[in-house]
Amino acid sequence: MGILDFLRGSTINTTSFSQLHRKIVNLRSGNLYYFPYNLPQAIQFPSDFWKDLINIYRKTNTDGLERAFSVFWADGEVVLTEVNTGSNRMVKSGGSIQVKYSHHPTRKGYARKELYLDNSLLKRKDIFFKDVPKSLEVQYLFNIHTHPKHTKENQEIYYNFFSAQDINSLLSSKAIITGLVTDKLWLLIRTTETPSEIINLTDTKVTPAYVEGTLHMGLYRADFNKKAYRYNLIKT
Repeated sequence: MGILDFLRGSTINTTSFSQLHRKIVNLRSGNLYYFPYNLPQAIQFPSDFWKDLINIYRKTNTDGLERAFSVFWADGEVVLTEVNTGSNRMVKSGGSIQVKYSHHPTRKGYARKELYLDNSLLKRKDIFFKDVPKSLEVQYLFNIHTHPKHTKENQEIYYNFFSAQDINSLLSSKAIITGLVTDKLWLLIRTTETPSEIINLTDTKVTPAYVEGTLHMGLYRADFNKKAYRYNLIKT
């Protein structure tokens, strides 16, 4: 069943990024994972997320080097860390986020909110002083990396799927979500039925059917600037 057929026949429940963030934080606090039956059907990302992600995709498509970034929730905003550039085979993500509030130097009744990435000012905006939260909330959510394009002899372009190393890194880190950017966005969400380790996993074994059926992960795919849908809803 294709996504258009599914949309005609029923309503897809969409999880906002704010809801996703809260779910991840709650699960992590209890060292838990999604139940397979409780996975979102679709996930909606904000426009600033897509803007930065597409910029990273274009850079990788230009020079063929993998890039990675971490996704944070910082007091109501989605923040992406500085991008680490790797080789054409691997990359590691990193970055740290800080949020600071201070009295506005010139506007009465306002505070100044500043977001710092690796101790460098990333974003600044003015807010009503009454809206300053009583406690700061900065949460690491997940990481995403890119895979460069490849060209066959007939000039057909293709991208590699998640690698065995990607899967093993997700399992060993005990993270809930990991992401991949090709010419689309792919997400994997770990569940309570996902094994804690896999022996002798190879790249050729890692397919959509394998991660969904054998590893019991939620697999999502999104066209740029669109919702990410469960792959089992759109694969045909």
